[in-house]
Formats: sequence, C-alpha cells, structure tokens
Amino acid sequence: MGIELKEWGEFEGVGRGFGFKQDERFYSLLETKVGAYRGNHVHPFDQYTLLIAGRGKYLFMDSTMREMRLRQGEVFRVKAGVPHILVPEEDCVTFEWWDGDFVAKDCVAVFDEYTRSRVGPDKLKAENI
Repeated sequence: MGIELKEWGEFEGVGRGFGFKQDERFYSLLETKVGAYRGNHVHPFDQYTLLIAGRGKYLFMDSTMREMRLRQGEVFRVKAGVPHILVPEEDCVTFEWWDGDFVAKDCVAVFDEYTRSRVGPDKLKAENI
C-alpha cells in the first residue's frame, strides 16, 4: 500500500491542492486563499472537511441556508446532495475526503452572494471553456 499524492484542485488565486485515492475514496489537501472559495457544488457522496489552519465557514443549503464555522481539529460533514461552499475568512488549509470518488455538479444561483466578489474553481473552469 502506498499513497501517491498528486497536484489536484490547484487554481490561480484560489490556492494549491493535492489529492490521492485510497480504498475507493478520494482525499485532498487544499489551500484556499482569503478572497476565494471552494465548492459551490453538490456531491453524490458525503464530504468530510478537517480544518488544519486558518479560519473559514461552510454555507450549505439543506432545508434553508445555514452556516457552519470550521474549527481546527473538528471534522465537518456535508451530506450527499447538499449544495455547499467554503468561504475562508483568512487563508485556510483543509483536509477533505468523500465516501467515494470526487464527483461534483456545479450549483446555479444558490451562493451568488458569496461568489460574486470572489474567485473560485467553477468560475475559472468556465472562463477556460
């Protein structure tokens, strides 16, 4: 058994990212810079996030818009099918994993208030299409 950490999820202005697969799950170590965001999407698998450094919050839409401040050393779970976005209040480093492979479907108009003045992976991918 060995872990092969590869560059993954790196976007100019958002931050660097690294990922690996192990036992049918995807894992990532992500930097997210203040003024950026990650997410603005939904997954078919539960996602788990562990804040390693920095400060930030998740916004998610289950029955209503809710907010969860991340705390270092505590794992936050976003259930499958729940739209979410990570908004850093200072540069953040997170370790994230899913109950399966990384599969994401972009959200439309759910978190516009938070994406309008920030840069995120979905915006950068759309600009390059």
